[in-house]
Amino acid sequence: MLSSINLNDRKQKNKIILLIFVLAFLLYGNSIKNNYSLDDDYVTVTNKERPNNPRIQKGIRGIPKIFSTHYIESKQQTFEYRPLVLVSFAIEYQFFGSNPHISHFINVLIYAFTIIVLFFILLKILKEYNSIFILLITLLFLIHPIHTEVVANIKSRDELLSFFFGLSSLLYAIKYVEQKKIKYIIPSMIFLLMALLCKKTAIFFIGLIPITYYYFYSVKPRQIIIFFSILIFSLVCLSVFKKAMLSSNSMLRVFAFFENPLYYEENLAKRIPLALYSMGYYLKLLIFPYPLCCYYGYNTIPFAQWTTPFVIITLFFYLTIIIYTISQIKQKSIMSYGIIIFLIGLLPFSNLLTPSPGIVAERFVYFGSLGFCISIAYCLLLLFKVNIKYQSEKQSKKLNPLLSITLLLIFVFHTTLTISRNSNWKDEITLFRNDTKKFKNSCNLHYITGNRLYREIFNTKPGQKKDSLVNEINYHFRQALVLMEKGVKEYPKDYTTLNNIGTIYVNIFNDAKSAQPYFKKSLLLKPTDEVTQYNYAFCFEKKNLEDSAIIFYEKMITNQTNYLPVYSQLRALYLKKMDFDKTIECDKKAVNISQQDARLYINLGNSYISNKDTLNGIIQFEKAIELEPTNFPLKKQIIAFLDSAGFTERAKKIKNTSLTNDAP
Repeated sequence: MLSSINLNDRKQKNKIILLIFVLAFLLYGNSIKNNYSLDDDYVTVTNKERPNNPRIQKGIRGIPKIFSTHYIESKQQTFEYRPLVLVSFAIEYQFFGSNPHISHFINVLIYAFTIIVLFFILLKILKEYNSIFILLITLLFLIHPIHTEVVANIKSRDELLSFFFGLSSLLYAIKYVEQKKIKYIIPSMIFLLMALLCKKTAIFFIGLIPITYYYFYSVKPRQIIIFFSILIFSLVCLSVFKKAMLSSNSMLRVFAFFENPLYYEENLAKRIPLALYSMGYYLKLLIFPYPLCCYYGYNTIPFAQWTTPFVIITLFFYLTIIIYTISQIKQKSIMSYGIIIFLIGLLPFSNLLTPSPGIVAERFVYFGSLGFCISIAYCLLLLFKVNIKYQSEKQSKKLNPLLSITLLLIFVFHTTLTISRNSNWKDEITLFRNDTKKFKNSCNLHYITGNRLYREIFNTKPGQKKDSLVNEINYHFRQALVLMEKGVKEYPKDYTTLNNIGTIYVNIFNDAKSAQPYFKKSLLLKPTDEVTQYNYAFCFEKKNLEDSAIIFYEKMITNQTNYLPVYSQLRALYLKKMDFDKTIECDKKAVNISQQDARLYINLGNSYISNKDTLNGIIQFEKAIELEPTNFPLKKQIIAFLDSAGFTERAKKIKNTSLTNDAP
């Protein structure tokens, strides 16, 4: 019986720690066999043949670069500073290479250690409470299905590490106030800094530590102020360190309305109902976590109005718990402590102050779910009249049978949902297909599903399977189009979505006539956008107006565009016109833009050969081999070409230096 466990007994405590480990791996063990999934390519190497993340690919040698660059580094966006997360992936890659199963195992391990640290914190702050209360909070947090995104999605290691280090900071802060030893301040500061170097939401702990002091310890205001000042000093140090290390400023990408309409809504009176709806939806997910989704967004979360019943109910609920919490602060009610944690974790992602990508996301409520679990555990024990305060062993053995049944049902329900949801995270396609069935109104979910499935066409042989795949792709893009076209009528300044609509028309449905007006509207809003410029020119090409397309492409190159598809399309048009001199010049400019791309050297080599300049063509091929020394199919093709062209010595040289290893 849980209620008969004496948590002051070391052996019993060790059994609980072992139980936490076992349960963590029972719940998430099936996620270890999963592959890479949503956004994992941002943080680690997900392609063995063509490594996609240079910083991680360098392993330990890449750590200095990681500390001097943003968390996300791409042409479209550079933002956030989470070096410790990337360092963990770099070290992992150093020893295990590109292996999603190791990444998943590490995520589960971090989660297990997080629960253990939480358990030790609860043991300290709730030492005057019934052991079942401590165990119930721990288990409710451990088994809650809303944590599946954080654990089963490799990319969400930032959330895992930030929360783990934040809790560790809180644990040492508690040790400091309990034992009155200065030595505990240093590890508390270090863990807080580590948490902040994983994700800035760790700032929540700067508030949680003094709140915990107030609720559970007789700490003088002076001590709280001193410790709080030290934590703020840590934050300042981080800010200075970040500015010193980063070599460039953040460049946030522009969000489309279907990611969150509030990016285009300036009226605060209209924002508040959606914020309330979001907060109500989070509560719904915490109480009944089904179905779950990798991306909610427009129109899964509707743009609610003040008259929406769900908004009114949510407003009433939150006003009630806020009033209750304020009234109970002096009494230091454990329920109010849980509510405060819940609100601290939830409010920044409520869309009230700033819009959140996707409107809501399960990972956003990871911190707040701790407060929810504390409050629910308290309510359950109160409902079944279990004395929450410390009881003697004889008394504590009498556990209400109805409570036992309720807890068993919760455990079975949550465990089943968690294990099932882990399977959905097997890979991107499995995840998207599962979630679009349950969330048919999510515009962006249909859009990213269509894009992901589109890549599979090139790996699928002609036949019934490919036809079925094409139909599936068309379905998702049609659904996305309906929602996007409806949205741009409400948000006509969203040039990103206008471009997306045009892209779907021209690339998916081969309808350049319908696409081009959307590109034109987008360019009127942002004339400098190179992607839209390219798309607009591409429409001329699709309409067989190749000369017009060439004029637009050449204009972009004259303006020194770095958008490589422009060079690719232009070289194809030059080749069609048999203008090899212009083709070569076009390829040279592309190579200058991306000097580490072997494919561009292959293009340039082919252009030279088409222009009957075989020697220069071979030189470019050899440069391509230098860039991709493990690309054995490429080497074999070049060797065969050299032999056929009579350059046998060059062919032998490549054979002797590059084919010593067994080709896969």
